[in-house]
Amino acid sequence: MSKQQKFRIAMVSDFFYPKLGGVETHIFQLSLCLIEQGHKVIVITHGYGDRQGVRYMTNGLKIYYCPVTVFFDQATWPSKFGFFPLFRKIILREQIEIVHAHQATSVLGLESILHARTMGLRAIYTDHSLFGFNDAATIQLNKILKCYFSDIDAAIAVSHVD
Repeated sequence: MSKQQKFRIAMVSDFFYPKLGGVETHIFQLSLCLIEQGHKVIVITHGYGDRQGVRYMTNGLKIYYCPVTVFFDQATWPSKFGFFPLFRKIILREQIEIVHAHQATSVLGLESILHARTMGLRAIYTDHSLFGFNDAATIQLNKILKCYFSDIDAAIAVSHVD
């Protein structure tokens, strides 16, 4: 019986505790399950009010609440490369091997995919809300996502479009 390889994983999304919802719960539960299997997992998200810096949750889950500007509905303002220096510092400090971004409307998550690939890391994306092609906004979002997903290692969809 071979020993399972252990990874160092960063979950990245604009949506995490203290905000409550499906994406937040999914990231939290997945992180705890991966930690239970022996992987090292951290979460990178934006600050929520006075919740800034590094915090710890259950089972040693380390959360980085980063000082980035929130734009709309808890999604951060697109900066393209403005987040890269802080992201790089966290990734190097934690010796991360895999970046796992969550949610199509998470700018922080999408930018982390680009930064991960720039640094030669594996990138995984989980989509929690698939968007159809029934209006101009969702068509545009799908075109934007196509650019970000041109170089990911794996994609996971936890919902479907009717």
